[in-house]
Order: sequence, then C-alpha cells, then structure tokens
Amino acid sequence: MNEKGYSLVLTLLIVTIFFMLGLTILSVSLYQAKFTQTRVEDVASLHEATKAIEETIAEMKVKVENLELSTPLQLDADLGNSQTGFIKQLIERYGVNIQDVTSDNNIDRTKLFTRVYLLSKPYGTRTVSRKIIITNTPSFLKYAVGSNEDVILNGGMYIDGNIYAGKNFYVTNVANYIDNSQKYTVQTSFPTTSDKSVLFVNENRYSCDQQNGANACYNVANSRFERILSNYSNDVQFQTKGPSVQKEQSEFIDVDFDWTFKDKLLNAAGIETFSQAYENNINLTIHELLNSLKGQFATFDHVPTIDEITGVGNESILLDSDKFSSFFIDHGELDLQNNWLIVNGDLYLGNSVNVPVKIRGNILVLGNLMISGNVQLDSTIYALQRTFIYNANISGWNDKEVVLLSKGPLEIARINEFDNKFPFDTPNLKGYFYTDNNAVLYAVGSYINIKGGLFARGNVNEAVPDGDTSGLVINSYRGPANKQSDAIALTPPPSLDDKEQARFVIRHDKSVFIDRGLGLPFVKKLDLIVDELMIK
Repeated sequence: MNEKGYSLVLTLLIVTIFFMLGLTILSVSLYQAKFTQTRVEDVASLHEATKAIEETIAEMKVKVENLELSTPLQLDADLGNSQTGFIKQLIERYGVNIQDVTSDNNIDRTKLFTRVYLLSKPYGTRTVSRKIIITNTPSFLKYAVGSNEDVILNGGMYIDGNIYAGKNFYVTNVANYIDNSQKYTVQTSFPTTSDKSVLFVNENRYSCDQQNGANACYNVANSRFERILSNYSNDVQFQTKGPSVQKEQSEFIDVDFDWTFKDKLLNAAGIETFSQAYENNINLTIHELLNSLKGQFATFDHVPTIDEITGVGNESILLDSDKFSSFFIDHGELDLQNNWLIVNGDLYLGNSVNVPVKIRGNILVLGNLMISGNVQLDSTIYALQRTFIYNANISGWNDKEVVLLSKGPLEIARINEFDNKFPFDTPNLKGYFYTDNNAVLYAVGSYINIKGGLFARGNVNEAVPDGDTSGLVINSYRGPANKQSDAIALTPPPSLDDKEQARFVIRHDKSVFIDRGLGLPFVKKLDLIVDELMIK
C-alpha cells in the first residue's frame, strides 16, 4: 500500500517536471519567435529607411547636375526648402527629414554655391542619416589619389579614400627611389586601402608581383625607371585589403587652371563673378588682367613686413616690385581674413625661427612656390609655375587645411626623412595638393602622412620625372629606413601586412568642400558629394 503511494507521488513529480520543462520550452520558443520577428522588422525598417535616403539622394543628384548655374540666390530658389519647392516634394515623397545646415558651417550663401544638408529617417528607436554637400567645385577634390592620365602605385602605401585613374591603373610590390643621383628599386609590400575605398578606372588595370626578383617590374634604362610590361598581368593586387573596383559613372568635372586663376584675381579686386565687369575682363591673359587691376590692390614699393600687410585693412594686397623678384614669409602670423595676397614673383614660406609660420587667407603666386620648414595654413594657394614642398611639416591653423594648386609640376620630397616612429594617425601634411601637370612622389626614406588628397591632372606631352608615363606615380616603402654612410638601409617589417609601417599614408578629408569657401576652384557645373551613412 505504501509502495503504491510512493509511486503516485513519484509519477506526479515527474509529470510536474515535464510540465514545467514544456512551459519553459514554450516560453523560450515564444520569446525567440518574438525576438526574431522584432529583429526581422528592425532589419526591414533599417532597409526601408536607408532606401528612402538613397532614393532621395539619387533624385537630388539628377536635379543639381541639370541646374543651370546663375547666382547663389537663384540656386536657393531652384532647390526650395522644407516648406516649399523641390526639397518639400522630396520630404513628402520619401518621408525623410532634410535639414539645411549650410549656415551652421559658416558658408555665405549670397556668395557661394555650396549647400550642406543632413538627410535622416528614423527606424525604431534609432535614426539613419547622411550628410550631402552641393558644390560647384572640380571633381578631383572627391578623391584621395588620382589623375586624369595614368596612376601608378608602387609599394606599401596606405590609402583611406577613393582612387581615380582617368586612363590606366598600375600597382606593384616594389618601390623606386633615388639616392645620391643613383636609381634603385626595392621589393616591399603591395599597397593597402581602407574597407570603404573605391578604385575608379576608366580604361585598363595591371599589376606586377616581383616575386623576390624572379619577375622584375622595373628596369633602369635611359636614366629613368621603365616598366617591364611583359611581367604585368591584367588584374589588381593589394596587401591584406584592397578597394572595390568600378568605373566612374558621374561626369568628371575638370578645372581650367588659367580661367580659375583669372577668376580669383577678379574676385580679389572686388569684382563679382557673372557681373558685367567680370565678363568684360575674364578673356584677358593673366598678365594683362593683373596690369589692368593693379589700382584695385594695396601695393608696396618695398618688401613689406607682416605687420604692414595685416595693417592694410579690407583691400587685397599685391606684392609687385621690379627690385624684388622673390618674397619670403619666414616668421610670425599673417591673417588676411577675407582678403587675397597676390605675389607677382616667387614666394617662399618657411620658419627661420623655432616657431611655426601661421597664414590664414588665400594667395595667388605668379611665379614659383617653395614651402619648407614648419608652416600652419588655413589657405587656398594657386601657383602659376612650379611648386616645391621640401623638408616641410604643413599642418592646419585652427584645425583647417591648405588647398594648393600648381600649374607647373608639383614636387614633394624629404618629408620627415628617416623617421621610423610611424605616427600612423597623425598627418604631417594637411591639405589637398593638385598639379595641372605630372607628379611623382617618393616615400622611401621620407615619411609622408597626408590628411587631404593628391591629384595630378597629367601632361600627355611629357613623362613624369624619371618615369615612362604621364599622370601620377607614388613610390612607398613599408618598414624602417635609415641612412648609413652613402646608402639607405631598408628593413622590412616583421609582417608585410602591417599597414602602420607604411611610409606613405593618405586619408581623404571631405571637410575641404566646406572649409575653403571662396578660395576653391570655380566651375560652371554643380555636383553632389555624399558623406558616410550614419546610424545612431
């Protein structure tokens, strides 16, 4: 009888346990199903919000690219706002929020065609957003590295940003360099890019793997580095991480350097773009225009001090003297505010004392430009002849940058020579560097870290210095470099995948479109620049 009682209790206990297990499993299953449904709905909501923003951007891009440029105020009328016109239609069509943040970026909308918008759309408790910039600046500013002609990347550089090759693209795992007038080639890693980088190639792409000397990429002949094209294959190779590859679908908006130089001269004289006085003078040659405008500038019959220049007032300044063909700014702070400095001769920027030279304002140089030493710039500089950046550290003044455009060749050399500290996240050149000609850059003994961009328009009538192509050539070693007697000692890093030991680093910076304002090259066509997608 007692045994039957124990059996009953045991049976009830087992039934209870299984019942509780069943309830637990059912509860977990219901929770997982609810969680999965919530997650699916969350992903679908995110996709819907992202799609709405992308469709809004696509329609805005078509709109702005087809607008006829007239005046900045007409641009506002063409675009409308959240209460009226085209932007209101987009808000209603796609359910997005379009916030005009142009004024927050200190942009004078009566003088500039630059407009900044923040597009956003909520999903659940979070928000997807993307900043866009409408501007009438040339396309080269969109890329970290590029050329309208060929682009050749030799060796272990690191690039965070897009790459543009108007013609062919070449990549190798060797770096060329010159030491004591002798030319050398050393094997190193292939380049590395960031996850978000895109390689735009309009024609063909090639790569060369030297394979420890068994498949040479270059031969030194005729006093130049010549590619052994039979050892190049029709593909691209990168170290660890490379960019996605595609053709540029947007129209490339080029810059007319001479026209831009004259445009800035007229603006410096207080003549507005599109005015009658502007149209009457824009077709003169640069020197004819300067001669006709001399009365509009503050001038000196001697080499002025920085205090004399800054004390001029609201006029732009012309440094023009038959006695002085070269001008030096080698100490102090030069704040031009909204004025321009025009130098009818060569200009040298550098520091003669152990304090950085600081310059704010825009500069036109009709001769050569030389930058050496420690210089802090918040400027746009146009040089009509050659530009040399030699043994220099160019940083921004108040976290701004320089946009430097040279009609003649741009030469960058001996930047932080034999620096093996590799400050990967700290730039030693902050700005965008452009040449209307060819360019070659060597970062084998040097350490060059740019926040901005580097672009060579190219010159089909001649090759790059010491090379066999036109366009842009960059050479970069990966690892320590030391000077030993009459040679450079190069040591590979423990791992060639270590991008932080790249001797050339460049990161693109979109803030240039906002910061530089009136100084940027002016083109008669609008473009739309898209920033990264943000989720908060």
